[in-house]
Amino acid sequence: MDPARLLLLRTALLSLPLLALACGGNDKPPVKDPPQATLSVTQTNVVGTKVTVMVSATGCDQIDSLSIYDQDTFIKAVAYPGTGQVSVDILSNELKYKRGIAAYLSLRTKVVCTDARENYSQPQPVTFFPVAEVIDAPENTQVVTDSFVAEGGGGSVSFIGCGNNINGIPFLYRVTKTGPSITEKEVRMPFLCTTATVITPLHPVTGKRWIWTPNAGALAFDKDLNITARTDYLVDLLAVGLDGDALVYDAGAGGEDKAIYRIGHQTASPPIAYKWKTGVRGFAITTPVATTEGVVMVASVTADGAPSGRARIVVSKISYGGANGAGGGTEAGAYLMKEFASADTIPTTSPPATFSVDGTLLYVSIGLQGAATELLACKTQADGCEGTAQRWAQTPVIPAQIVTTVPFANNSRLAAIAPQRVYILDASTGATLNKDQAPLTPTGALVVNQVQSGGGGQFPEAFYLLNSAVPQANLPSPQPLEIVATEKASNGELFRYQIAAGSMGAAVDDDGTLWLRVGTKLVRPLALNDYRQAQQ
Repeated sequence: MDPARLLLLRTALLSLPLLALACGGNDKPPVKDPPQATLSVTQTNVVGTKVTVMVSATGCDQIDSLSIYDQDTFIKAVAYPGTGQVSVDILSNELKYKRGIAAYLSLRTKVVCTDARENYSQPQPVTFFPVAEVIDAPENTQVVTDSFVAEGGGGSVSFIGCGNNINGIPFLYRVTKTGPSITEKEVRMPFLCTTATVITPLHPVTGKRWIWTPNAGALAFDKDLNITARTDYLVDLLAVGLDGDALVYDAGAGGEDKAIYRIGHQTASPPIAYKWKTGVRGFAITTPVATTEGVVMVASVTADGAPSGRARIVVSKISYGGANGAGGGTEAGAYLMKEFASADTIPTTSPPATFSVDGTLLYVSIGLQGAATELLACKTQADGCEGTAQRWAQTPVIPAQIVTTVPFANNSRLAAIAPQRVYILDASTGATLNKDQAPLTPTGALVVNQVQSGGGGQFPEAFYLLNSAVPQANLPSPQPLEIVATEKASNGELFRYQIAAGSMGAAVDDDGTLWLRVGTKLVRPLALNDYRQAQQ
């Protein structure tokens, strides 16, 4: 064989394995790692108009898309420059409130490369309560007091409450919001401000309010916080008459007789001479009511006239008297509402009872076996609370131990409140109005601490629960951590918002607008119909 041809053959044979390896071997191009996406939040519980997150992505030769999800629900695409972290605002109207309001979100971002590789970030939990406006407080302060009332509406609203300064000195405060501007005024109080302090509604005739602290005192003040009247009686209950005078009940803890006093609203220098004083049958059990008939309705518990081992709930009519008190303080009638078992020789407590706004009814909650309650609507100027003396044709039985009742919505609705259940009743029939007969409830082990009715405006049947931890014996009542709202009981729950630390407060202004204190912030929620529409 020609040596040259032999060399060519060997060369060709040596090349065959290499060609076979190149054309049909098992090696593949290396697989690229998946891209990486990140999403972080600065706040895990947000009350505001938006949720702000930081997002980024790496690992793509070129990014096709970067987007944000709530679990598997798409929220929005991100205009991403390709490198670094970017801030993204998620607006309230970009979310779907499938799991209620507040929204309990599980936010994550998804990156997709142009070569189809994709990946998700780790989910970040966020609670988001969408609102219309948030006013932040200066450092180490809060915008309004812990508890407050709202006055005015529209472009100018004032928030009135009391608090103790860093030295423990009590002050009465007014914070006024006119447009974006906030102004403040304060005046020192002559008695303690506590979690039990009460501020009465604005009086339509005098333009004044009364503020009182149980077993400490009471005072009247005008819109400029001028104190116009004051009493140092150890007040246990306080109502306001049609002319603005106070009706103060003192149960006698300070050594005084158990009595009701009429205190004028126009003399600021103590001691205040009462216009009249009258004794009470036993012990008063709920706030008295001054009626348009010129009388004061007083409900009390007494053993007088009752058989051994029994006590009676009695409603007394007491004359209100003239402007100077003339003719007031005399009993004009007394009516037996209910008799019940009592082991005490001198009964001081009774089944929970509350007057209707006009004083024509006394709602009495009678406990039954099995943690149920029979709710009665007793006519206050008739004996027995039976037959025609009972307003409702059929008395409702509530499957809970009712501890108080609250009439609202122009006296047309009645909230029957147990520690962890609230039923809304039609005050004319006693029928339960809750959606599917299911009560409004606090979350978990929380209990109802305060309630707020809707006031005026578009939603007079609105009702709000402010819920807290269970109060402990001999300790101040804990502040609320949660709000639960309905704009109408038959529609069910409207929204629910809870914070883990700090506290909350709520008030409704003259337009029916809800205002919240969330920690140190003052918050104006969205219109109630906006929350309902977001759930649909």
